[in-house]
Amino acid sequence: MKMINPKGEEIYYNVVTKHDKVRYVIQAASGQTIRGRDRQKTKSRTFAQEHQVEAWLRRNGYTAS
Repeated sequence: MKMINPKGEEIYYNVVTKHDKVRYVIQAASGQTIRGRDRQKTKSRTFAQEHQVEAWLRRNGYTAS
């Protein structure tokens, strides 16, 4: 699913199976970076639980487009 924040930055939010477990992946679009767990710049983040990714999206202002 493609999501956008008020700054116009876009990300893709996907549910994937990784090592036989469901994971939630956020991936930066169009060459931008997103903040990692320790404030490092990364291209993607993986979460183990859905409520974690929902909180991250809410904190960063992303909504479905």
